[in-house]
Order: sequence, then structure tokens, then C-alpha cells
Amino acid sequence: MLLINVVHAQTSINPDTVCLGSTEEYKIENPNPNSTYTWGIENGGGTIHTTSNSHTINVEWNNMEGVDELWVYETNKAGCNGEKAKLKVVRVVAPTAKFKEENLCYGDKLHVEFTGIPPFTVEYTLNGNKKIATGIKSTSYELSEEAGEYVLLKVSNSQCLGSLASGGITKAIVAKPLKKLKIIKSN
Repeated sequence: MLLINVVHAQTSINPDTVCLGSTEEYKIENPNPNSTYTWGIENGGGTIHTTSNSHTINVEWNNMEGVDELWVYETNKAGCNGEKAKLKVVRVVAPTAKFKEENLCYGDKLHVEFTGIPPFTVEYTLNGNKKIATGIKSTSYELSEEAGEYVLLKVSNSQCLGSLASGGITKAIVAKPLKKLKIIKSN
């Protein structure tokens, strides 16, 4: 029996990684329509919500980091129980993003700082035009040297849609280059 987390591309990655507080759907691959399925969670890191059939459930994961084991077993028409299928589930904090600085001079490097597990994807605007940077492998990322107004929109990693850092800088201005000065002799 194979557990499938339908949120993660129809495959079971063991361990499965989920965001704190998320609700994920799990189901049995090729369920027997004449059987029932009994589900449980070791370590109590989530609440199971049943659906109209016993081969699919929703799990509301709690807001504390940790590791759980989701399990299920089949009971056939004769009342015989099958072997438990198990899936390790790791609950992780969603990523956050903020700008390191708010006002920069032309030529300075604008950095985005992240918390969480890379790789990150960040969506932002530059002078109102939407941009996306993907595959960011570090918790500090040089966004651009281009002049203009930058606004962070959202951040995610391979596990979670994150949030902008509470109290962090989400808008930054990179000043336009100054006009080149020329010195002339006064008469």
C-alpha cells in the first residue's frame, strides 16, 4: 500500500515536509473499494479530518516544528487487517523575506534576507513591473543594482508559501545615478 500526498505532485516523498499550520490531503494509491482504511498520527502533530471515503484524509498540521509518522492500515470485507503503511512527516517553519536596507545609492547592492530552508523563490516589483527570482540557495541574495523602487510581494521555498518578515523592510529605493559633475574655471 502506498501513501500519496496529493499536494506534492502525486508522489509520496518519505519524509514528506509540510509547513506549520498547513492542511494537506493524503490518500491511498489504488484503494480497494471493498475495504476500509484506518488512519493515525504518531506524536500528535496534526489532526485528521476524514472525507466521504476512508481512503482519503486531510491532515491539519499544528504550529510547532517537529516530526510525526502518519500511518494507515486496510481492513477487508472479512474483517482482516493489513500491514500499516507509514510516512514520516516533518513540520517546518515557513520562509520569510525582507530587504536588508531601505535606501541605497546607485551602485550599492540591494540584498534580500531570508529565513527558512532554501532554495527560495521571491516575487517582487521593480518600478511596478513584476519580477521573480528562483532557485536562491542562500539566506542572503543580491537582487539588483538597477535604480528604482523595489517592493517585495511574496516568498516561498520548496515546502511552503512564506510571508514577508514582520516588522521588516519590504520596500526599498535605489537612487538614480547622480549627474556627472564637471569642474570649470571661473573668470
